Amino acid sequence: MLRIEDLRVRYRGRSRAAVSGVSLDIQRGEFVLLSGNSASGKSTVMQVACGFIPHIIPAEVSGSVKLDGIEHHDPVDVAGIACMVQQDPETQFCTETVEEEVAFGPENFRYPRGRIVECVDRALASVKADHLIDRKLSTLSGGEKQKVAIASMLALSPGLLILDEPTASLDPRSIGQVVSAVQSMKRISGITVVVVEHRIRDFIDLADRLITMDEGALLSDVRKGEMGFRLAREEALSPPEYPRPNKPITHPIISVRGLSLEIDGWQILDDISLDINRNSIVALMGENGSGKTTLLRHLMGLQRVQKGDVVVCGHRMTPTCAVDAWTLGKHVGLVFQNPNHQIFEDTVAREILFAPRNFKTEIAKAEEDVAEFEEREGLRRFVHPHCLSFGQKRRVNILSASSHKPEVLLLDEPFAGQDQANALAIASTAHGIHNEGRTLIIVTHDPIFARRFCTDAVVLHEGRIVASGPVDSIQDSVWKSLSGEGRR
Repeated sequence: MLRIEDLRVRYRGRSRAAVSGVSLDIQRGEFVLLSGNSASGKSTVMQVACGFIPHIIPAEVSGSVKLDGIEHHDPVDVAGIACMVQQDPETQFCTETVEEEVAFGPENFRYPRGRIVECVDRALASVKADHLIDRKLSTLSGGEKQKVAIASMLALSPGLLILDEPTASLDPRSIGQVVSAVQSMKRISGITVVVVEHRIRDFIDLADRLITMDEGALLSDVRKGEMGFRLAREEALSPPEYPRPNKPITHPIISVRGLSLEIDGWQILDDISLDINRNSIVALMGENGSGKTTLLRHLMGLQRVQKGDVVVCGHRMTPTCAVDAWTLGKHVGLVFQNPNHQIFEDTVAREILFAPRNFKTEIAKAEEDVAEFEEREGLRRFVHPHCLSFGQKRRVNILSASSHKPEVLLLDEPFAGQDQANALAIASTAHGIHNEGRTLIIVTHDPIFARRFCTDAVVLHEGRIVASGPVDSIQDSVWKSLSGEGRR
């Protein structure tokens, strides 16, 4: 189905090749996991396979890529054979509504109207997202957008489906739905599937083969039943060891009372009341669309209070009294769910130094962060942030949001797009920030991380708090629900 021979890729403005001499064959009907650390070249190889590189994303490319035995030179021709769901679903949206987006591919291939309707209904149902058909894409949560992006590719019934970190922004129940949908599609249609993933645990039992890359080259290629495959599975299923937090100070730094928000008839938040203690690490949890990101936006002053009362670092916000994000930004840092939404500068150094320079705070520590990032990532400070990998952008975001030493740091899915080593590095950075006396609120779908790393948890369901308090006080039934136990 896919044959790659001696593939080499170097992005413009980069001295080091992203891919160096990769050769591999993927057979029709195989389910392949393509793994490796952040910036190892995984996504680049698959973007070449789909024709994105060099036809849409400029790069120097050599070698041969054949799909179904044919070397294509037009990405439009490739689209009828191979479809790719990218890491950031928003980058591939072309329309305004869910129905239009899923219908976009079949419409462009001029399917009859009746067949288009069938394709849309089938694709949305396969990822358990048929209830979203009438929604605008702009109103969806990150996980809901990922489901729609997958459905838009499945609508074309491709011979090769490539999923680039398809579960990065999904809750465990949604992950189970996506995994089941892909398994069902493969079983029924014999589709070839390549899943590009840092964290392979959700797909390892479905895979026929595990290919690992490192620094642009193939590191290993093992099949189910082989020793290397079994060892990789054991490692993937072993929970990581996170540093333990200190106990928080019993003094609220954030207080929320009766917070509610309704948009276009949808109750996004419903009577939220909570206190966040100073120097706590709070896991904000719940399924996709439960209101987690919306709550963070209120705490940052990006969403005006419609009903209720919010106090953050002494600043009070009510329906009649707003506090602008600039004022709150001196005290609160926010790492968005999508790394591309908060890149403001044209170099890594300027991005990390953005907040200290704007707020006129001490920049010596931020300069150290820049130097450490250069050394760790093997990049120069003058590289444009948009030239970085998804995971690298995330790490720049965290440095940028915390470089002016805010009292509170809000992190919306900080581990999305990160391999385990980098996830632990981010956790270590967060632990250091916590040890400096600052408060962290972290949106996460990982109950193991919440129970081992955080001091407290707040669990949302359909815009309401269903559990809150110290992690040790949360009932086992809640943790089981959050882990998606029995989801498949």
